Amino acid sequence: MKKVRTSTRLLFILPAVIWFSVIVILPVLVSVYYSFFDWNGITEKVFVGLRNYREMLKDEIVWNALKNSLKMAFWCVILQLPIGMFFAIMLCNKKLKGRNFFRTAYFLPVVLSSSLIGILWSQIYDPNYGLINSFLEKIGLGEWRQLWLGDVKLSLGCVIVAVIWQFIGNYVLIYYTSLHDVSEEVMESARLDGVNGIQMFFHIQLPLVWPTVRLTLVLATVNSLKYFDLVYIMTGGGPNSSSEVLATYIIRNAFSSMRMGYANAVAVLLLLLGVFFVVLFNKILTTKTGASLSIWFEKGENMMKKPWKSTHLYYSGNTGCNYNLSTGLDDYRIFKR
Repeated sequence: MKKVRTSTRLLFILPAVIWFSVIVILPVLVSVYYSFFDWNGITEKVFVGLRNYREMLKDEIVWNALKNSLKMAFWCVILQLPIGMFFAIMLCNKKLKGRNFFRTAYFLPVVLSSSLIGILWSQIYDPNYGLINSFLEKIGLGEWRQLWLGDVKLSLGCVIVAVIWQFIGNYVLIYYTSLHDVSEEVMESARLDGVNGIQMFFHIQLPLVWPTVRLTLVLATVNSLKYFDLVYIMTGGGPNSSSEVLATYIIRNAFSSMRMGYANAVAVLLLLLGVFFVVLFNKILTTKTGASLSIWFEKGENMMKKPWKSTHLYYSGNTGCNYNLSTGLDDYRIFKR
């Protein structure tokens, strides 16, 4: 077989490298460059060195926005991913009627405009005629009526609920696709060994889709850190900066206060925060080859006779081989290593 020269390989990946450099690397470098200047976007830039960063470290609103961004990331990960996985498992149930309808219904908020969703949830939270306060009034709990978006203690939580509702369909679709690719033969063999639904999920499905879970964890964290739309539309960062996040503070400084240099300094902080979480998750969630993601089956005389009670599954035979378990299925059993 004729070897492909290194120069030819580089030629093929060159367009992707150029595109990535222009779309990702160059804007990051420009943002870092502007962070060292005092500039309103119109007049001449004035080099100020690290002054923007020193001011940022003393800015209470920045620290409050950072805290709110981390809160949003935490709750989005804690709620979006497990709920998304739950709905995905339900959709994988072939006995569920109306699966196509539910697939569309779960994903519908994702394709809706953020402006529309912001207006919708603002109406739901409206203190005078909103759905929540009207419902509380109807069931005799009128004293529980709240200002919701106008309360410094509730505003951020109300926005987080809207963000979770908008993007949970993303993770339902991702998980459903990943679970759908799990070999039916593997699951059928496990059922024959008496594995129940909970064991099936935690010991077979979850390990096999773990790379997808790790990816969605990174996506959910990074996306929630840089989220801007609904916060800006529903509260504008208020009241009294109680729902301010880093992304809205960047926009406000750049286009309302016309402080481009300072806004880019805060943007660099947001960038470093995102990179930190990506590196952290990749470090602590990477599973070594041959760990609990493997599943083994034994055939014939070596078949284990004990009932199912494994905490790890191992996949049979040679690495990378695909076994047709539809033939001689009774000869295969899942066993504890």
